[in-house]
Amino acid sequence: MSQAKNAPTRSWSIDWTNLLFLGGYHLLLIVLLPLYLIQYDVSASLVWGTAAIWTLCLLAITMGYHRLYAHVTYRTHPAIEAFLAFWGTVATQGSIFSWSHDHRIHHRHVDTDLDPYSAPKGFWHSHVLWMLKKRPEINPRIIQDLWKRPSLQAQHNHYSLLMVTANVVVWIGLWAVTGDPFGSFVIGILLRMFLVHHCTWFINSLAHMWGSQPYSTEHTAVNNFILSILTFGEGYHNYHHTFAGDYRNGVRWWQFDPAKIVIWTLSKLGLAHDLKRVNKLTIKRRLVAADRHLMMERIRELKHRIDVDAWSARVEEAAASLTTNLNGLKTASDKFQRMKEEGLDSLRSVKEHKVKEMRDVRDVKMQEMRDARDETLQHMRERRDQELEALQKRIDELKATVAAEMKEWKDMVELLLETPESRLAVIPVPA
Repeated sequence: MSQAKNAPTRSWSIDWTNLLFLGGYHLLLIVLLPLYLIQYDVSASLVWGTAAIWTLCLLAITMGYHRLYAHVTYRTHPAIEAFLAFWGTVATQGSIFSWSHDHRIHHRHVDTDLDPYSAPKGFWHSHVLWMLKKRPEINPRIIQDLWKRPSLQAQHNHYSLLMVTANVVVWIGLWAVTGDPFGSFVIGILLRMFLVHHCTWFINSLAHMWGSQPYSTEHTAVNNFILSILTFGEGYHNYHHTFAGDYRNGVRWWQFDPAKIVIWTLSKLGLAHDLKRVNKLTIKRRLVAADRHLMMERIRELKHRIDVDAWSARVEEAAASLTTNLNGLKTASDKFQRMKEEGLDSLRSVKEHKVKEMRDVRDVKMQEMRDARDETLQHMRERRDQELEALQKRIDELKATVAAEMKEWKDMVELLLETPESRLAVIPVPA
């Protein structure tokens, strides 16, 4: 009796719904897939149909659940939202509320005990085991922007019924195309569900363990090109955790991120708006900070071979100067763009006002008003052009300074991080 009282209590309990569902369909797939492959040939229509459903499910999670709802990095037309919500429901990853709630907590408390799928707890925990433990009830304050929307409330309240119904509709549709009800269930539903789940789960597990950290080493998230292919752009996770408010994950033009291309295309068609993106100069500033951190670590490793104080001072000086100039360039560039937009709006407003006056008066003073209008506009243009010219000159000077300092910075990074230790022992501190 005393042993029972003194025994440690388990701080978590099993979520039997998730355990039975996830474990059940995995076991069913293990049994039925070999039976199907032994008895039947897999048709091309079944392969392509399943691939299409897999693609739509992953895009719905990436574009919808993740970038639209969890991070609100853009807005879109209700018809597009309905499309994404349907295929997100087919993907069987929970309601928009529950998915976004857990993901926002993950970003807020990444790599800590409060992180639902904390990577430091191990691969299997962050990949799947966390879903087998009962989680606290949804806190409406964390998703208050989503919580007040009736359509999302309905999807959450009736999720189980909607999920089953949506997958039955997809199964019947694939059956109609292929003429193969058994294959449509085993391949199109079970195997597709398995692939969608594990591809998404890899972002919680492998994308915090296997890859590079070019933007930040303050969290475990990494960039991984292979995972970006499996998840339609979610593999650039180090960038995402550093700049979570960007609608893009693959920020470089050559990085594989189909979701950003679809979102951008929708914006050009008038079906998406308010696309949020991080300024290039802000990204450069973050890269400088990441380089500085790595170089300072390297300098400390070489403390018995080089003048640590001198090298540290030089790195800090270069980082401070480059950061200051990047900040100045961003401020000047933002002001330049704002002045151009405000200047055009102001000119347009003055012109409309004067035209209105002319229409109201319509007498002999019309020509005088035209002259006054033209003179006013000309003075405004000249003043604005002078200010823009001065600002452009400042921007050009800052760009030249930043370019020179970036070259010096890259040389220093290469020297400190990529050359053998023996060379650093004899190379003097940069002047």
